[in-house]
Amino acid sequence: MKKQKKKKILDGHKKVGSKFIPPMNQLEMMKSYSYIDQMLPELIWIGLINDNLGFIKGARFIEKIFLAMDELKKDDHKNNYVFASAYKLLDEDNKNIVIQKLKTIDVLEDLQNFIAPLTLLYDEFPMMFIGPPSVILSQDQLIKKISVCVEKHYDKYETPGIVLNGSILLSRLVTKKIHFPSDMKLPDFNAVIDNPDSKEASRAASFMRANAMAEFGMLGIDNSWAKYFWNRGFELSPCDLRSEQEHNE
Repeated sequence: MKKQKKKKILDGHKKVGSKFIPPMNQLEMMKSYSYIDQMLPELIWIGLINDNLGFIKGARFIEKIFLAMDELKKDDHKNNYVFASAYKLLDEDNKNIVIQKLKTIDVLEDLQNFIAPLTLLYDEFPMMFIGPPSVILSQDQLIKKISVCVEKHYDKYETPGIVLNGSILLSRLVTKKIHFPSDMKLPDFNAVIDNPDSKEASRAASFMRANAMAEFGMLGIDNSWAKYFWNRGFELSPCDLRSEQEHNE
């Protein structure tokens, strides 16, 4: 009987330069993505909604948007309208349908006012078609709003950033695009807001961050909007908008 060959410790690892990459990390969807540089610009429009309404009312507001977008029936799991870049994939007919749906459910005007800093200051914002606000603000006021929003949400370990990550899961749950086994012990997601210093909140936050990173990687979202967002942001307010290089994730 042949003696089984002993596996080497680094069997299956891939050498890149002087580093060895584990097998799991060689998979496309296991790549590391930056919350600040890549994900935050995609989710910042929801941050502006939460800044205006608070976490609970903000969640109810964006649920209505997710359900309206789901009625387009353009895809199954290939898109997620929590991410701003998803909206630039819509053709003109569907953009017009979206506008009518948002009017019908009476959220269009509020949405226009909430995301005004993005539609008025960022020419390449993918949701530009939503339209201008009814409330007129100066450029300084708009810059202040987006700067405060970024400041508030840049840390994914603080409640605003955790909720932003959780909105990715919320969009899947409300549109019934994700299902968990009945015997799976899920964390209490409400604890993130109701009892943020608890162990249950920490467990829920970890779950939401992991889900967000996996979904973001799986969808392979183009980073052109994210790059533009930061470049434009530093043109508008170089001292306020912060990048990943200035903060630990």
